[in-house]
Amino acid sequence: MKVLKEGRSLNETIYSHVRGLILTGQLLPGNKLKISELAQRFDVSMNVIREALSRLAGELLVDVAPQQGFSVRGLNAGELIDLTEQRITLEGIALRKSIASGDIEWQARLIAANHRLVHTPQTLPESPDKFNPEWHTRHEVFNFIMMENCGSKWLFLMVKQLAEAFSIYQRVLLPVSTEQGERNSDHNELLQAILDGNADRAVSILSEHLNHTRDVMLSALGAAVCAERSTSASH
Repeated sequence: MKVLKEGRSLNETIYSHVRGLILTGQLLPGNKLKISELAQRFDVSMNVIREALSRLAGELLVDVAPQQGFSVRGLNAGELIDLTEQRITLEGIALRKSIASGDIEWQARLIAANHRLVHTPQTLPESPDKFNPEWHTRHEVFNFIMMENCGSKWLFLMVKQLAEAFSIYQRVLLPVSTEQGERNSDHNELLQAILDGNADRAVSILSEHLNHTRDVMLSALGAAVCAERSTSASH
């Protein structure tokens, strides 16, 4: 696959491509990242791939171990709990700031993003047992619009990085069932609290939403670990 530079350096382009593969679940947690295979896939030198993977390791999206090389960061219950706690803390601050400085234009963008989200099927029409990646993308857009009005580039950057790490767990662990997984009713209630200017209510809904999603994913992660141990024991 020949990658075009499109006005950016080749290194930046490759970094963005590999990062996108990880965040969209095309490279799954725990997968080995062989430099030679990726270099061949993107038709670039191994040095370009190595630099991209080193940057992603700095963002905690990739693990690197002596004698073992690079791999997509694996799923870990303790890390998921920590990610959720930090998201609640920082997103609570960002959301309060966004609401305090919110204007009609920001509210309009948020309403539009929520409308697209709740009217997008969470599962693929042709495969009801599979998660719809378009729904996940629109979920992220809604969340980022909600936070980007906080007035701090650094705060928003940290919020975005935590949310992206969290999304890797979501793409792998969230069940198809909307009863157990993500709930559109949460987003509608959150939007209404924001439009009402009720920051306490909005932060409370957001925190409950994140904790619920964490608990569902922890249950799925525990089940996956048990299944893996059972399979290993039978062999």
